[in-house]
Amino acid sequence: MKLPNTPFFSVFKPGYLAFVAFGLFLDLLTKYIIIIKMSADESIPVLGDFFRLSLTFNTGFVFGLFQDNALPSLFATGFAIVFLIFYRWQNSDLGNVWGWNFVMAGAFGNFIDKFFVKIPGSGFRFGFTPEKPGIEFIGVVDFLDFDWPNFLLFTRWPAFNVADSCVSIGIVILLFTMDWKEMDKK
Repeated sequence: MKLPNTPFFSVFKPGYLAFVAFGLFLDLLTKYIIIIKMSADESIPVLGDFFRLSLTFNTGFVFGLFQDNALPSLFATGFAIVFLIFYRWQNSDLGNVWGWNFVMAGAFGNFIDKFFVKIPGSGFRFGFTPEKPGIEFIGVVDFLDFDWPNFLLFTRWPAFNVADSCVSIGIVILLFTMDWKEMDKK
């Protein structure tokens, strides 16, 4: 694999890396607080039934699809991060840099979360297998739970977290700022 000619830190500037690190910190901090304060599958209404905090664990992929695939999900996320880093490095002029920063912060947040067993009410430990099923959990911590019109795909929108929000915000920014005609020329 050939590395891009552009210097790494001219694309991934220290300020951008600090933003990614802050997003990662915020994501992991909120997940930790939720793990400490809530029990598994607990829901706390915040705005009635419209918005509540609900501790769930996603052992699958996007939107909770293909549950009980924690290890394939870990590898897929790791591969996606490596791909995104090299793609961004190779195409440094493509899309708004803040869109890329949001996506990277979210991707790293969920990737790191997959390396820990969560123990609601207590904390977490490094590992991939719960020693006490039903008390310890693997997967990404999701807790932001919004109601969704029943006639659409889900009865409730799948619970998500700060990292998921970062990825979504980043993708929207990129969709609006990428020059799609320029991409076709490459």
